[in-house]
Amino acid sequence: MGHLSDDWSDLAAIEHALAKDDPVLAARMDTLNQQFPEESATHPGEPAPRRDRRVVAAVVLGALALPALLLTAVLGSSSSSGDEESGVRPAALPVATASHGAP
Repeated sequence: MGHLSDDWSDLAAIEHALAKDDPVLAARMDTLNQQFPEESATHPGEPAPRRDRRVVAAVVLGALALPALLLTAVLGSSSSSGDEESGVRPAALPVATASHGAP
């Protein structure tokens, strides 16, 4: 971690020297840092904030469930309504009659 703190102190020294050489640029950078505080607060060496796994799982499951429900609804309504409208009924099986005296 010593190397990382040395890097930050070097960057702070460079920033201080640039602000001294160009105060207009320093003012612009301060304004940008105030407008975008989240981006300026994270340091390049720090890990990104972790997301809650439950939230990610809920979003993924919701994204998968919605199209599945829509597809089920569309396919279920088209097959059941099509049978009723066209009058499709199961075919009757021919019933064989047995005659007792026929060859």
